Amino acid sequence: MFFCAISGSPPTVPVVSTKSGHVYEKNLIEQYIEQNGNDPITGEALTKEDLIDVKAKPQTLPPRPPTQSSIPALLTSLQSEYDTIMLESLEIKKAYQAARQELANALYREDAGVRALARIIKERDEARGALAEVRATIGGGQVQGQAGEAHMQEGDVEMGEGAEVQQALPKEVENVLAETNAALSSVRRKRKPAPGYSKAADVKTYIQTSTVPSVHGTKPPGITALDLSLDGKLALTGGADKTVQVYDFESEKTLATLKGHTKPVNKVEFVDTPQRSMIVSSSADKTVKLWSSEGAAGAESEWKLNGNMTGHKGDIVGFAVHPSKRYVAIGSADSTWSMRDLETTSVVKTYNAIEGFEGSFTYTSAAMHPDGLLYGFGTDDGRVRIWDARDDKTLAGTLDSHTSAGNSVTTLSFSENGYFLATGSKQDPSVNVFDLRKLSILSTINFNPDGKVNEVRFDPSAQFLSVVGTEAKVYANKSWEEVLTFDDNAGELTGLRWGGLGEKIVLAGMDRHLRVLSAAA
Repeated sequence: MFFCAISGSPPTVPVVSTKSGHVYEKNLIEQYIEQNGNDPITGEALTKEDLIDVKAKPQTLPPRPPTQSSIPALLTSLQSEYDTIMLESLEIKKAYQAARQELANALYREDAGVRALARIIKERDEARGALAEVRATIGGGQVQGQAGEAHMQEGDVEMGEGAEVQQALPKEVENVLAETNAALSSVRRKRKPAPGYSKAADVKTYIQTSTVPSVHGTKPPGITALDLSLDGKLALTGGADKTVQVYDFESEKTLATLKGHTKPVNKVEFVDTPQRSMIVSSSADKTVKLWSSEGAAGAESEWKLNGNMTGHKGDIVGFAVHPSKRYVAIGSADSTWSMRDLETTSVVKTYNAIEGFEGSFTYTSAAMHPDGLLYGFGTDDGRVRIWDARDDKTLAGTLDSHTSAGNSVTTLSFSENGYFLATGSKQDPSVNVFDLRKLSILSTINFNPDGKVNEVRFDPSAQFLSVVGTEAKVYANKSWEEVLTFDDNAGELTGLRWGGLGEKIVLAGMDRHLRVLSAAA
């Protein structure tokens, strides 16, 4: 049965448009063409010659010519009125849709204006604070007291009795951060992939070339964290079985099994210095552990526990090693993060969540900008809080990522060139990519509603963004074109790392397998 695209009723004399393919009541569409000259659904130009009669069967015999007082004549008159009402209803629907679009645009402009105003107010307050500090430095104690009072009048949060006082960042550490930042940021615009690094055309040909089964124990099973050595020869894994393992791809042997955590490991990382090789691991047991080897990674006896970082009251949600390889930033679910010395494991500084600032929140993930000065922490309210390590009183920025669904930002990654930040949530099957130069979402990658995102990560060359969860996907940077998809896994994937010059990809998952993807031999 046909239905008229305008009235929604079965047409008495059906016709079909050769341009749009829609079916109409002949009288109704001809009236519309005479008045407007286009298709009421698509808006394309349309003439009566573009209509084709539909010869439906069984055919209905036409009624006898009625008089004005006959029932058929009355029905015809009512039909004409109905057709007119349907045409008017169509115009009203179009006007309604246009009004909705205009209202949405107006709301968007208003929201952008409010955000801009909030930034201006924040910059004003920062300028006033800086001016107060300058006056205090120049004018001595009396001016300092006046500046402090003025600062409080501007709405600063006064710490109540018993609140923890923030310690100042040691000058030596501040100098290291500033020097590292200056050295790295000066060449950021010129950063290019290493010579010989794999291109998108190469990655498109990657297939699974080998697997390492039965990694970690079965009680409970699963690889929960992954990292690779710089040459791609060693895999470092953390497991749900609370252990850390080092695996050698060349000898196909597990070189070390490191025990000490009392809960599943959630992140592991190789940290190599001229003096020694180190492993950093974190767990929901509220600790970060350092394991060291005086030489190159070798037999199990060469690795030993070298430090234990404790003190946070909540689970450790992640860490980020500074490019100088002297410090590590640790995020905790207790709404604080701390900077620690990798050599001594001592606390350099603790950064508390600012009470009353944008409400309360809990950290859920951690990452560091490649220039070593900004630290990003995902939170349970769907936002990313960005800190400047030199400032313990204000946030450098706040990005709304998964707030519409009320989800936690459980994974985030800065691109190697420092321009982009990717975020994901285990409760939201999508990934947001921010342009940090504009502090706005550049692109949103959506997945199957039943899909899951466990990790997002930019590769070392800043050419690719990987997303793992229900499956593994690799996207080209900037265009966000899908380059590679891998779904031949028996359990959720939890990590993806690039080996060497990108010639291979290593995947880890809850099925206790390490999978190697590369070009076919």
